[in-house]
Amino acid sequence: MSSNTLIFLALVGLAVVFLSLAMFVPVTQPRLNRSALLKRRIAAMEAENREQQQVSIYRTKRLDALSPLLRRLETSPLLERVAFALELAGSRLYAYQLVFLTALVSLMLAVLSWWLWHSWLLVLLALVLPSVVVHIKLKRNYYQRLGLYEQQLPEALDIMKRGLQAGYSFADTIKLISEQMPDPLGREFALVFADINYRKDIRKAMTGLLERVPSVSNMALISAVQVQRETGGNLVENIDKLAKIIRDRFKFNRQLRTLSAEGRMSGWVLVLTPFALFAMMFFTSPDYIAELVSNKDGHRLLIYGGIAMTLGVWWISRIIKIEV
Repeated sequence: MSSNTLIFLALVGLAVVFLSLAMFVPVTQPRLNRSALLKRRIAAMEAENREQQQVSIYRTKRLDALSPLLRRLETSPLLERVAFALELAGSRLYAYQLVFLTALVSLMLAVLSWWLWHSWLLVLLALVLPSVVVHIKLKRNYYQRLGLYEQQLPEALDIMKRGLQAGYSFADTIKLISEQMPDPLGREFALVFADINYRKDIRKAMTGLLERVPSVSNMALISAVQVQRETGGNLVENIDKLAKIIRDRFKFNRQLRTLSAEGRMSGWVLVLTPFALFAMMFFTSPDYIAELVSNKDGHRLLIYGGIAMTLGVWWISRIIKIEV
């Protein structure tokens, strides 16, 4: 392939990228700005009592089941972050187990890559790939869990409203929700009830819930509870209004997902087109494909193409993602 052809393809790629930005960024940027503001508010609420907060009840029980050596390893600064990510994703693995398995798979893939192709670039990719896959998997599980939690929250607020109207205390309504709602919401509210019993402080327990499940709906609920405890007011009425708002927001998200289905489908088409073309050329011109997979220059093209495709998939996912 000549240098002029490469320059032409690069310019075409840049044109597609800029065209995509011109089409999508004006639509998504205001939403992203508002979402970033809400995330900063959530972070501020988390940091307000972070210095005074103790380790969560769930985390303490899991650490007590370990030997002193593993407990010291599990509480190291790096593994603490991994453990928190696992807790957000709803995984039962310990952080040291995940790190050990990931390192083992990375080492095996690196040795296999060097044995088959003798390429330092492939070895580097093999070392990095398992960590990237684990990160993506944890993120995916976290967003799925967060979405299910938001879907269950209006029903939980209805239970809280009925419990408060029946004369239950706030802590008793939290326990009632934890007993009647399935995971993940039931488990999270069970941890809140355990924190309230352990610390005797509703504010810290609810702030811990916000740190584990940093959603806008949770922030609204915790703000309503804190304002009512500090200044008074009708908590039942506020919870009823909040449940209606969350239901309307969830309905709007569903409508937005339906309207943005065309963009997601376009992304899938752009991602899968190279593989479809490769398969078609494999059957129509096998000699051409054989030259690509058997030549060292062809190997480099495949490697660089794979890297460029990975960056393209990430960029497309950022473009079609609309936050509300």
